Amino acid sequence: MAFKLAVLSIDGGGIKGIVPAMILAEIENRTGKRIYELFDLIAGTSTGGILTLGLTKPKENENEPEFKAEDLVDLYTKDGQRIFKIMDVKKLNRFGLKPLVKASKILFTNFNINMNLENLFSSKYTRKEKVQVIDKYLGETPLYKALSEVIITSYSTNLRMPIFFTSNHQKESLKSDYFCKLCLGYRMKNAAMATSAAPTYFKAYYLPSPNNKAGSYTLIDGGIIANNPTSIAIVEAMESYKMKMDGKGVHLSEILVVSLGTGTAIRKFEREIEEWGLINWVEPLISMVFSGQSEVIDYQMEHLLSKEQYYRFQPVYPANEAKVGKKYEYLSQHIIDVNDDMDDTSEKNIQNLQKAAKIFIETQDKKLDLLCEQLTNALNTRELIKNK
Repeated sequence: MAFKLAVLSIDGGGIKGIVPAMILAEIENRTGKRIYELFDLIAGTSTGGILTLGLTKPKENENEPEFKAEDLVDLYTKDGQRIFKIMDVKKLNRFGLKPLVKASKILFTNFNINMNLENLFSSKYTRKEKVQVIDKYLGETPLYKALSEVIITSYSTNLRMPIFFTSNHQKESLKSDYFCKLCLGYRMKNAAMATSAAPTYFKAYYLPSPNNKAGSYTLIDGGIIANNPTSIAIVEAMESYKMKMDGKGVHLSEILVVSLGTGTAIRKFEREIEEWGLINWVEPLISMVFSGQSEVIDYQMEHLLSKEQYYRFQPVYPANEAKVGKKYEYLSQHIIDVNDDMDDTSEKNIQNLQKAAKIFIETQDKKLDLLCEQLTNALNTRELIKNK
């Protein structure tokens, strides 16, 4: 089939972003092309948003990308621990809370709760190191300079609506009471900070703006609305096509869709949750909401798109071999102790994530070959690329 559009979507997932980064590096190696060349539009949420921006960031004064996908693997292996840096407890001690902090650690440990009093008074991680890492990779690059069209998800808590950062400034004028699109005047790092401000993990991101009556946006992680932004990627690509083709539309069957997950777990929560209270639910609930959204979108895409046009890559991190069902039997000989928490940046877990990604890529060899063949063939038929 001759595809007129090719879109890429990258899920959120914190440190697990190392997995789609490695898959994308494999695609670049097999095609001999950079990711921005292969896709008309790339959508990303949270860690997927940061990857999206890194892949489309141009070199200074050049129309070439600064980073290969394999370069962005370093973002996780070398800078992951900096991003997820625990808040300084000394700040709480200034308010005389040191005894309470100690007591909470003992209490929560006894009840097997992965939380302490520090997290009740502030976000789990400081934002300072994350700002430095994002500056290191994205600098002051304006959002509109992305080499391929990008859409980055976030949510405004003060306006109570989705916020989409887009590199297509024409879309900024599309007004709605239900969402807002931002482009001109914003930098890639603004989008990266907003889309990755996961509640309880990081502080909300405050972004001054003259574009709304409030004078600012208070933004949190895009995973709240779209941890898997595949459907958003498709809609935005269709809209862009219509704008560039003078109102001529494109059929859904003419779009090649690639969707990358950050891995899901088969870890189950049994009847113990019946006894859970507010504190017990906080982190598991966020994880369930994010992963649940991703799987629902995948379910919808599987029914709306043909197998020839929809490629979903989502490795599974089984808690143990007994829980590996038929769908994931390829893992039965490769049980790796991966923690599916988005913030486990221990050296062991990062190494295990890399091992899991490598094994997954090996098991998806034929599927990747077919995808890469379709991507390179589609370079000759994709109309948005030819009309840039």
